[in-house]
Amino acid sequence: MAVLTAQRISSLAVALLTRSLVLPMTVSRIPGAEFSGDNGDKITVRVRQPRAARKQVTPGTDIVFDAINEVPVEVTLTHLYDAARLTDEEMSLDIVDFGVQVTQPQVAAVGIGAEDELAAAMNVLTPDAAFAETATPSDTDDAILAAREALSSADVPAGDRFLAVAPDITTRLLKVEKFVRADAVGDGTAIREAIMGRIYGFTVVESNGLDAGTALAYHRSGFAFANRVPVAPRGLPSNQVGTATSGGISMRQIFQYETKNLRDQSVLSTFAGANVVQRPRVFKLAVDGES
Repeated sequence: MAVLTAQRISSLAVALLTRSLVLPMTVSRIPGAEFSGDNGDKITVRVRQPRAARKQVTPGTDIVFDAINEVPVEVTLTHLYDAARLTDEEMSLDIVDFGVQVTQPQVAAVGIGAEDELAAAMNVLTPDAAFAETATPSDTDDAILAAREALSSADVPAGDRFLAVAPDITTRLLKVEKFVRADAVGDGTAIREAIMGRIYGFTVVESNGLDAGTALAYHRSGFAFANRVPVAPRGLPSNQVGTATSGGISMRQIFQYETKNLRDQSVLSTFAGANVVQRPRVFKLAVDGES
């Protein structure tokens, strides 16, 4: 670790450059406690399939019984971590604020890693339609309307619909007349939650985890995300184990001292995993030629 040791270091700590974690808050969450015992690091989500009513044309005739159909969706957890060592000299002479200089960057790294599990499930999907390579408000408007129509035609509920976009797609949206910006509403809560605005029933969120030139229109149930905090090690006292949360991602922090090397250890870790649930609940857009 490179900790600044020069004389007259300013007390001003420049804000940490890290992306806002937003995607996990827009999808279905699997309770972390379900990943235990026989399930291990993998769990199956049951996706119920739509049914169609039949008609009994002639009174008294036999009716038809249809099987209950469900589709399995597997979600596997990955162990994500960030580990740092600090010497006695760094801890005694250089670290002014442990939380700001050490814990915050570690929390950010693990949180982004967890969100990337969900972003990867989104990025791998094949686009259903395209934005024109040359952006125009009318093309952007038409593409989002097409996504809205596709979801509605698939009987996707009107509520809990999100439009997750890469930053360059936000630029396109800002030029669309019907896009209602969150900052124009004056609600600070939306800004803190990284909500960019609303359009055609979609809550628009921006994520740097998405590939450039892509946008995903989906219902909350379109993706499943899981996050579990690792258990506290039995070999450490309680004052050496803590927890932290960032953007809805929970994680564990453990502290340990290496007597042989006279160094402190700080390790942040979490389990996270995600998968797409069903394509009719998701509609992907990409700039023509990108995916």
